[in-house]
Amino acid sequence: MKKQTFLAPIYGLREGLKDPITLGKSLLIRNTDLLAKEYKAFEDHGLKANYHAVLEIDYRYDPNDASEPYPGIAIKVINKIDSALLVFGEGNVGTAAILSKSKASGFTGFVLSNARPRYEECLDKKLDKDFVDFYRKFLNAYELRPLAFDIYRRSRDRFANNDRTIDSCTVLESIFVPPGEKSKKPFILNGMKILGFNDKEVKTIDDLIKYRNAIIHADRKKQLKLLSGSRFTHVWFENAFKLIRRILYKYVECPWN
Repeated sequence: MKKQTFLAPIYGLREGLKDPITLGKSLLIRNTDLLAKEYKAFEDHGLKANYHAVLEIDYRYDPNDASEPYPGIAIKVINKIDSALLVFGEGNVGTAAILSKSKASGFTGFVLSNARPRYEECLDKKLDKDFVDFYRKFLNAYELRPLAFDIYRRSRDRFANNDRTIDSCTVLESIFVPPGEKSKKPFILNGMKILGFNDKEVKTIDDLIKYRNAIIHADRKKQLKLLSGSRFTHVWFENAFKLIRRILYKYVECPWN
């Protein structure tokens, strides 16, 4: 086995960390080291954003495995961190790149995102001990429902409401619907009620499912009818997608198999 240290700059944080955050013996989130000029390594890969913090990964892998260290490190580590950050709070946040800490390494790095969110788009929570507790619970929830979190993470990069609607309903089905069950909506809506969501929130998801059904059945007439009303506005879709995040957060708090 080979051990190598990687750095993943994190975008979407409004400020630096008060203290380093240890997520495990091989994962540390800390402030960007200005004295070591880590920002220069970011700039060398075309990253111009001001990254307050980085994820430092002591990664062990088989050097004879063609999938290592990349995409192995992305699949085994980065995907989970990105999903956890997105579910932890509201905001545009994630890892921007995977870079080798040592220039002597044969692996130089990969850029994952050039996102430069505005201040108001950044994560609405601070990364502190609460995130440590959340991440521990998240790992358990992820093991039970990896598809739900992976699809949610990918969906955040989509632009079209139609695509995000289909993704969001797939996330809900992955969480609430038992395998092989064809009647999906009752499980989703009743599951939300059990988790403590109110009638208005349940109605929002009910409407989102109706809109999704019109999309996947290519019912153009029904789609136009739904969009011509006063409900399905841009703000409505954004609020519905934020509700999906809150549902995932609830699942992390009390996961079930």
